[in-house]
Amino acid sequence: MKRLKQRLIYSIMVTFAIVTVLIIIYAFRHRDADDLVYLIFNSYALLAVLLSFLFVLYWQRVRRKRMISEQKRLRHLVKNLTAPAMLWDDDLKSAELNEALMRAAELDPEEMPAPKQLIPQLFGREHIDDEAIREIVLSKNQEYVFPVGEDRQRSMVWNTSAVHTDEEGLTYFLSIGVDLENIRLMESELRSYSRRLAASENRNMLTMELTDIGILLIELHTHKLYPSEKLQRMIGLSGEHWTAKDLRSLVYPMDLALFDRHVKTIRNHVRDYMNTTQVLELRLSGADKRYRWYSYRFKALQVADGGVIIGGAVIDISKEKEKDAQIEQIAYEDAVTAIPNRNRLMNVGEELYLCTKELDVSYWVIVMDIDRFHLINDTCGYANGNELLKRFARALEKELTEGGFGARISGDNFALILHDTGDEKLPVTVVKRIQKKLAALAVGKFENRSLTCSAGYARMPHDGGSFEEVMERAEFALSTGKSVNGAVTGYTEQMHDTIIRESNIEKELRRAIEKNELVLYYQPKIALDSGAVIGLEALVRWKKPDGTMVPPEVFIPVAERTPLIMQITRFVIREACRQAKEWQKKGLPEIVMSVNMSGMDFYQDNVCNVVAGALKKNTLPPRFLEIELTESLALKDIDLTVSRMKQLRVLGVQIAMDDFGTGYSSLSYLRSLPFTMLKLDRSFVMHMADDLVVQEIVSSVVRIAKAKGIRTIAEGVETPQQAQQLRLLGCDYVQGYLYGKPMSAEDTEAFIRRNQTERKVY
Repeated sequence: MKRLKQRLIYSIMVTFAIVTVLIIIYAFRHRDADDLVYLIFNSYALLAVLLSFLFVLYWQRVRRKRMISEQKRLRHLVKNLTAPAMLWDDDLKSAELNEALMRAAELDPEEMPAPKQLIPQLFGREHIDDEAIREIVLSKNQEYVFPVGEDRQRSMVWNTSAVHTDEEGLTYFLSIGVDLENIRLMESELRSYSRRLAASENRNMLTMELTDIGILLIELHTHKLYPSEKLQRMIGLSGEHWTAKDLRSLVYPMDLALFDRHVKTIRNHVRDYMNTTQVLELRLSGADKRYRWYSYRFKALQVADGGVIIGGAVIDISKEKEKDAQIEQIAYEDAVTAIPNRNRLMNVGEELYLCTKELDVSYWVIVMDIDRFHLINDTCGYANGNELLKRFARALEKELTEGGFGARISGDNFALILHDTGDEKLPVTVVKRIQKKLAALAVGKFENRSLTCSAGYARMPHDGGSFEEVMERAEFALSTGKSVNGAVTGYTEQMHDTIIRESNIEKELRRAIEKNELVLYYQPKIALDSGAVIGLEALVRWKKPDGTMVPPEVFIPVAERTPLIMQITRFVIREACRQAKEWQKKGLPEIVMSVNMSGMDFYQDNVCNVVAGALKKNTLPPRFLEIELTESLALKDIDLTVSRMKQLRVLGVQIAMDDFGTGYSSLSYLRSLPFTMLKLDRSFVMHMADDLVVQEIVSSVVRIAKAKGIRTIAEGVETPQQAQQLRLLGCDYVQGYLYGKPMSAEDTEAFIRRNQTERKVY
């Protein structure tokens, strides 16, 4: 249709040009006639010339587009040909080689010779001129030999045709090659065979006498495998025929799922293999009882009696795989434990996931981490920590069953893939054995250490639409049970509902942040000796447009598992600094504003810049801002924590340890961490009245903190008796419902103003 349109335009323009010439001749002969007529004719002639010029430009543009399009089409054709192919021009200015030719010629894309050297080389010539090009085009079945590497040669039969000539007269040729090496290999494989009839088994027997490769034939209707003598010697399995079970007994355990998948596919979908070469690579136990890599290149063919036979060559590719293994070791092996890393796990897991679908089998995916492992690094050193990881990895490897797989996926996190034998308790049983082995490592440098690990597990493919999804759900089960050391938690449908619910909350929270639905509430901090407000803790709240308040315990845990928490923290810091400065401008007492910071925020490289930027934007002196960190967060990475806290202290910002006493910290950490405030957890306050041990702990902590110049504050104070007791024990400040709940900015301002004249000291 497009070409017809162009021809029509061309015909109209030619007709228009002829008419224009006739009009010009007429105008010239009647130039003495009416001037108006003469002017009209001349104007028309001028318009005709202009339109003709525009037509020439249009036609040239169309031709150029067609040529560019044709060149792109040819390059695309060459790129997608499976046979070796090359597009080149008669001036030897350009050469487009596809991947098949690059592999055959063993060319490096980054070190390609110039076309003037490359093209003659591929045609086995020193140079190419017009006469040589003519011979190449006319010679359809001539064999060309060209060098490969330093001391080898390769043979190729080229079929070359001229396929395009551009507007500059440059002719492009398409050369498609036939690699003679593969053909000669097949000729070598099949050069010697004979057929004899065995009446007892009613079959045809093919015998091959080959020296370098083995031959394997499979009769589908009998499920029998017929190996050549060479193949029998290669893998040490004798007999005129084998069964799939015989061959399976030699397969490396990790490759069993792949083997089973191919056997099932061959039996049920053999038509898909008709007349197309397939490749299966796996490890088999050789004649020397060592596992080696073998490649089986096979094809399904229909024989004269209507049956189907599969045949092909078996080649030992161990040396090639060893080269690949050196590269894979860098990409897929964990440097510390020498077991596979997460990248390798994901690749193997995806392959196994496909096998589970096709073979109707299942696997358990178990994710584990060593409880409180960072304390090992902090107290025993990183070298000993790495030694523990190595021993833990060895314990995992001993639990690998047939077709199993183990990997270190990060830090102290490990994963196991185990074949599902139908035992629902298998994951728990395996983890319990690993926990027992880990506990036994608590000797020597790890003496008096409680070495435990927690685990989460899920079933593949039942618990996810992909291996990655199953992994995520196993990790979710692990995080769900992490509140108890040594917990072993399986993924359940209820957890799935939780994931869906949290996913919905995450989506709504993301929109809430964009629409500025987050607001700050403030809870006062009171000096025990005077009753004065000395600070406020800024607490984020989610207020929907209809006035509904979403409790922080609903959305904060979800935010902390996503990057949304960083957006929330930035909002809290900026808004808290703005509000503190606004109250100072109104003449209210200068008080310290406290904000909580999550681990994801605190360990970001730019956290100090975020804090400094908020202070600078609101011209708030740094001493009026306090960052609160939980005890478990502060001790997660002690070296990085100390470094980051010192950076904040250099800014002039104060730092408080929140929830002190709820984790597993030591008072000795107060010596190295630059805190300015210590917050006693509400659990101490609740049990202080009737528990002398708790009273002694609080008293000791307060004394040590004072000795270090660290102020103390108790949270969760709800009764006058609790306030009195804390004051007697030497605590500096308190926070709780006895003095005030979290309030809006307006209510907080009113509270501070009242506090200037109305104070309660218990």
